[in-house]
Amino acid sequence: MSLRRAIIEAEPASMNVTEFCRTHGVSTWFFYDLRRRYALEGEAVVEPKSRAPHHPAGRTPVEIEEAIVRCRKELHDTGWDCGPASIAFALRELPGVPHESTIWRILTARGLIVADPSKAPKHAGRSWTAQRANECWALDDWTWAMLDGSEVQILDVIDDHSRYAVACTAMATCTGAASFEVLATAASYLGWPERFWSDNARAFTATLATALAPLGVVASHTRPYSPRSNGKTERFHQTVQQWLSKQPPAATMTQLQAQLDLFRLHYNTRRPHRSLDRRFPADVWDAAAKSGPANQPLTTPTAVHRSIVRCCRCNAGPYGISLGAAYNGQHALTVITGTACHVFIDGHLIRQLTINPTRRLQPLYHRPGRPPATERKDPRHA
Repeated sequence: MSLRRAIIEAEPASMNVTEFCRTHGVSTWFFYDLRRRYALEGEAVVEPKSRAPHHPAGRTPVEIEEAIVRCRKELHDTGWDCGPASIAFALRELPGVPHESTIWRILTARGLIVADPSKAPKHAGRSWTAQRANECWALDDWTWAMLDGSEVQILDVIDDHSRYAVACTAMATCTGAASFEVLATAASYLGWPERFWSDNARAFTATLATALAPLGVVASHTRPYSPRSNGKTERFHQTVQQWLSKQPPAATMTQLQAQLDLFRLHYNTRRPHRSLDRRFPADVWDAAAKSGPANQPLTTPTAVHRSIVRCCRCNAGPYGISLGAAYNGQHALTVITGTACHVFIDGHLIRQLTINPTRRLQPLYHRPGRPPATERKDPRHA
């Protein structure tokens, strides 16, 4: 018989309570308190209560745990990273949010994280990072399915130094000409990069590299069959795909591009990047020293104009640039940096010239002007 059971069944009137307590090493207060609680609670007092504190100092409150679980679900349902670091950032304004390691233990205890040894970080060797913004733009394309099952391609361009998403553009086919238009549009507000980094697709090694060479942008490419050489872009693909998979399938190219524009805005300005010490890519790009083509001053802005060639010329802002009748009806992309002007059609350089700011029409040939009337020679039959 247990001591508690003996106390409950004892008859205090027929025994010496003090001697009983001394023999069993308990106090008389415990003797009478146990009998009192037995009368109120019944058999529950036979088993001793836990001695753990009711409000442990190191335990996360239940409401905080519920907020962590709820935040993880919201991040997961919207397609964003939902690890402990992302949850801690999302709940940074909530008082009492624990450390990332505690968040990991809470999610593991709730069954939301299952350990997978195959996902453990592996030593990837040396990793190169550009020292300045616009020093290197890494780019690559990948395939995505539309609502009707048709496939389109998406070109991703990121700045190697700041991880800034320079472009995330959907297109029917990722050709060299289409890639050049994407980079030219980005350069109109970010400036041209010093060089670009891509795989060995012909669209990049031939058309794009040839089009960018006159602008001073150097082309560099990965080793054949080595996607890890362009690992930053490959990892960026995964982030875009994860986000798009949680969005309604796009029925048109316009809808898909709207989704990609929203993603790029969030990625650059609202999603802290682990490799940037949890800073935003846009903030890092703004604060970083800038690079650019070696043959252009960094402060020279670039303007990009698109027009259709009519009457042998294309329009580029206030200027009309003569190209010739062979290009009538074609779409021209004109890049003006300072007074340097380059006209491209289908990704190929058609004309390169120096703008004369005093003339609206930039002629194709510099013909000598007519001599003044006083210098004209009399006709032979005069």
